[in-house]
Amino acid sequence: MESSSNPCDRNANAPALSNNDKDRACSTEHREHIPGSDQPDQADVQNEPELHWRTYCALFALIITNYVAVISLQAPPAVLNYIGSSLGSTEHQAWIINAPNLVCAAVGPILSSASDIFQARKHILLGGCAMGVIGCAIVPGSKDIYRVIAGQTIVGFGYATTPLLYAIPSEILPKKWRPIAQAIVNVAAAIASITGPLAIGALTRRDMINGWRRFWWIEMAMWAASLLSLLFGYNPPRRETAYESPLWYQKLAKLDIPGSILLTASSTLLLVGLGLGGSNSSWTSARTLSTLIIGGVLGVIFGFYEWKGTTTGILHHELFLPGKDNGRTFALCIALFGVEAILIVSFIVFYPLLTQALYETDVFLLVARSMPYWVAAAFGAPFWGYLSTRFRTIKWPMICGFIIWGVGTIGLATLQPKHDFNAMAFAAVSGFGFGAPLVMIVTGVQLSVPHHLIATATSVATSSRALCNTTFTSIYVAILTSRLSTSIPRHVPPAIILAGLPIDSVAGFMAALASGQLSALTSLPGVTPAVIEAGVAAYKQAYADSIRVLYIITAAITAVATIAAVFISNMRERMTNRIDAPVEEVLSKGTTHCETGLEKS
Repeated sequence: MESSSNPCDRNANAPALSNNDKDRACSTEHREHIPGSDQPDQADVQNEPELHWRTYCALFALIITNYVAVISLQAPPAVLNYIGSSLGSTEHQAWIINAPNLVCAAVGPILSSASDIFQARKHILLGGCAMGVIGCAIVPGSKDIYRVIAGQTIVGFGYATTPLLYAIPSEILPKKWRPIAQAIVNVAAAIASITGPLAIGALTRRDMINGWRRFWWIEMAMWAASLLSLLFGYNPPRRETAYESPLWYQKLAKLDIPGSILLTASSTLLLVGLGLGGSNSSWTSARTLSTLIIGGVLGVIFGFYEWKGTTTGILHHELFLPGKDNGRTFALCIALFGVEAILIVSFIVFYPLLTQALYETDVFLLVARSMPYWVAAAFGAPFWGYLSTRFRTIKWPMICGFIIWGVGTIGLATLQPKHDFNAMAFAAVSGFGFGAPLVMIVTGVQLSVPHHLIATATSVATSSRALCNTTFTSIYVAILTSRLSTSIPRHVPPAIILAGLPIDSVAGFMAALASGQLSALTSLPGVTPAVIEAGVAAYKQAYADSIRVLYIITAAITAVATIAAVFISNMRERMTNRIDAPVEEVLSKGTTHCETGLEKS
């Protein structure tokens, strides 16, 4: 009898093995389930696989890259006012943050879809890291804010690979470990959210004008280190996918180019329009309205095209398969990821403003007061991830996390000018709750879709998050600006007049207070320490009352999210020992070698 070259087919005279026994004994090929095919799932869903250094090296490289990607987004907001002031362009400084978000929302789904079709996960990640290096090298020598924005836009192509950094750790580990995988990734993100702002804050404290420039050199080195770690640490074998084709142009034809163009144009115009509204232009200006309307129309066309024009586009129809474990959970998780973005915006953007107005002006201490949130998140993520893996459910940890997050948000809505400790305590409560939804939502997205669409699904989720992030940042800024414009004139003038300030000096006092130049107050006629104290106290109270509305709105949104989370699946049946895309030969624990096991049989 002719011998087989496959070790799993040798020893033909031995007792016959079932297909499941063969799969348990050896799983050497890196294959994906192809919808509609008769390829069986990787067996061994009952026995825990044994992983080795190759998997852990890949995981470490991905965690390092995610850490750097998050730092690129989280560090600049900590000193945004200082960057804008040093370049003389505070009116455009928001684009330092918006630029990478815009690129991620517009380009992320395209890159992720291409990674699924072309088996190009590693190449896309390496390209993203290289773009990060280039972008960071551009920023430090900036003479105007436009060069900073250009550099951040290029860095955004590195940040746009974030969906892959969340998808790959899940696919190289057993499916029941996905909550733990996402928890580990988010611990790295939380540490980045701690170290990045503290580092750029310390550098800016040393040099208020140019200290921030040095941070981009540090970030450039970290992008380079990430590139090297991926180059040597992440080496996936070739995969058989649903898009197998011998010719590259046949694969290119499977890429949703019309949908990609529509999505990029729509996302770009919508995000630009939202950035213009209320800052550089009014919401009713022709420039703002035309940008938003054209972007919205293109978004509707994109949605209709994905619905009726194609079944395999960016919004692949297999993402919305019927059933609680499939389309329903995926759609709810996409919506909840958008809600999560709204909740995190209320902290990342507006908690520093609240802190600066009410409690602290030192740049380093200002950043440090945000750290309880991220420290709690760093401890909360693995806690929630362990509970999810232990009890094989994503629903109840998500619900509990939203409830705790909501409690912290309600606490932030009660803050008064003298509640400096309360602010940090409620930030910590919110951070601990935040760890659960972020981990569970991404896990739910990835478990509810076929594996060959895991990167595409993750990118759709992150695009939803980026769009809601920018949208509600603009909405919240408009609300806060409107409230302050009425609250400050209502509180401050009566207080300073009552303290003894002449009416003729009120306008000058208000102008100096609004610009933060308290030292200029003493030069005004009739200003005394008692007047300054009364004016500052009234200003703080007006600010606290104005920003409180944002946290009341956020708490209401949290309640809606908690109710919505009740309707998702717990995904218990899909949290198995199967590994969708192993980076090594995977054996069950206790199995020594494929060929040896068969010979013993």
